Parts: sequence; structure tokens; C-alpha cells
Amino acid sequence: MLKRLKALLMWDDRSPKGRQHRLFCLVCALAIVVCIVYVVYYFADQDRVRREGASYRALYSPAPLETVSVAAAPSPTPTATPSQMATPAETVASTPSPSAAPTPTPTPQPRVVDETIAPLATADENTIVYALPTNPPPQESFAELLLYNPDTVGYLMIGDIVDLPVVQRENDNEYYLTHGFSGAETREGALFMDGANRLGDENLIIYGHNMRNGTMFGQLSSFGERAFLLENAVVRFDTLYENALYVPFAMFEASMDEDDAHYFDVRQIVFDETSFELFVLRLRNRSVLDVPVDVSYGDQLLTLVTCSYNDDDGRYIVALRKLREGETEEDVREMMAELGA
Repeated sequence: MLKRLKALLMWDDRSPKGRQHRLFCLVCALAIVVCIVYVVYYFADQDRVRREGASYRALYSPAPLETVSVAAAPSPTPTATPSQMATPAETVASTPSPSAAPTPTPTPQPRVVDETIAPLATADENTIVYALPTNPPPQESFAELLLYNPDTVGYLMIGDIVDLPVVQRENDNEYYLTHGFSGAETREGALFMDGANRLGDENLIIYGHNMRNGTMFGQLSSFGERAFLLENAVVRFDTLYENALYVPFAMFEASMDEDDAHYFDVRQIVFDETSFELFVLRLRNRSVLDVPVDVSYGDQLLTLVTCSYNDDDGRYIVALRKLREGETEEDVREMMAELGA
């Protein structure tokens, strides 16, 4: 065996050709070792992420969709109960300092009050006082996830490729790029909602890393393939306050560089009718597939965003519409059947 190896390496050949041959064999051997290490790390990392995901799934037991009613923050409700209103402090106008006097005792200066500012009267029984809106209590199904991570705001399920909790830090889109759901620093981070979002916004935006091992949003770009879209025509996103199904209607690559011709401003959250229709039109115009799903003002959107390896500042975007009252998963699949025809 050793003789064969020496022969293969031209071990006894001291000529320049022999040395070059041995160097080439050494480089090939190192490349093979590096590839083996990479493959082992790839699958070990994939297995770790999936095991962690399974442990989070064990903390969540979603209620059936048909038993969950939409819970929204209540509108301000008037009450005739009077409340004590704060009285503004009196405004004091400054006056010039008195000139020096022969006595060390300062002369008291009168306090000047602007008589045009009148304090607010205490509300009486005929005064309508509006109570500020408050969020309803979170669903019981989120109790364990919230105990594990108080930043939990939802849970996203896409076929058999995504089954993970969603977190959010107010006005912070950086932390969960490098921290997992457990709070530990990780390469894959966590799925997180835009820090500017509030549950109930017209467009909820969720970010996740495009992991090469297929975890997190590593397969999100597959929505651009007809077969994958038909198989995953319905996405479920549960929030702390409601469970809902969504249907994809646009998917495409875009740039986050404003100077790039492929730039798309995905961070749009609140709309009037005109801006909503324009936003949806722009989404449809960029979509790689013409999806036969109606979207109109009043619909709630869900936008999934991940990185694209085709551009330094690229993103892959999937836009979805929440199923309307009375719509069913079967209705959606019938609509999608037109896509496969």
C-alpha cells in the first residue's frame, strides 16, 4: 500500500516534474479535506437549527383556525364618567433684575401671570372622556413562547419549510439578525417583524436570513416556481391576538439601493386607498409569476423578506394577502389551479 502511494506521488522522482506532481497532489488532498469539513459543518449546522426549531414548536399549540376570532384593539369608547384633568402650571414672566440698592436686602419682585391662559375646568357629568385603546390579552397558546422570549409576536408556518416563532424589538431591526430566538448569538438569527410594525398594521413585514442550508428563509425564493407555489398556496401566520391564513400574490427580487434600477421600497406599513392600490400594483408589476389572486383596499398584507445572493444589496420578497371573511383554503387552491393550467 505504501509502495503504491509513493508511486502515485512519484516520491523517488526528484526532478522538477516530480516536485510539481507532489505539490499538485497535496493541494488536491487539502481541497478534499476542506470540502469534507464544510459538508460536515453544513449538515451539523442544519441539524442544530432544525432541532432548535422543533423545541420551539413544542412550546406552541395553535388553536384551530375556525375557533379563533379576530381580536383587534378596541376603538376609543366614550364614557360619561368624569376624570380629573391636569391643570397647567401658571406661567411666570421674567422681569429685569433690580438695580443695586444701598441695603443688602433684595427687594421682592411681584410675580406676573399671563391672564390669557386659563386653567382647564374639571370634567363634569356631561363631559365625554375617551379611553385610550388597549390590546386584548395574548392568546393562551403563546403563553410558553412568551415565557421563553417576551419578544414573541407571532408564529409562521409555510408548508414543511418554515415552522418558527416570530419576534420583534421595537424600532430595532438589527438584534435578531445575529441572535436566535433563545437570545444566543447565531449565524441564522431569528425570524423577526419590522421594528416599526404594530400588530394590526395593513402590511406586516417579516425578515429572515436566506440560509444556504435551507433553514429560516433559505427556501423563500422557491415561491417563484409554479410547482412550489401551488403546493404552498396557503401560509399561516398567527399573532398574539389572532390566527390567520394568507395567500401569496407577488414574488420577486429587488434591490435596497435607492440608486439601483431594481430598487423597491418594501417598508410601507400604513396606507390610504390610493397609496395601497399603487403599492399592490407595483408588487404585481415586479412579480415573476402572474398570480390570479384579487387584492383590494381593506385587505391586510403580509410581506416576507430575505437576502438575495444575486446582488450585494438584494432581497427576495414574497407578498401575501390575508384570507377574507368567508374565504377558505379550498377557495384559494381553486384560484391557484388557474396558475397551473
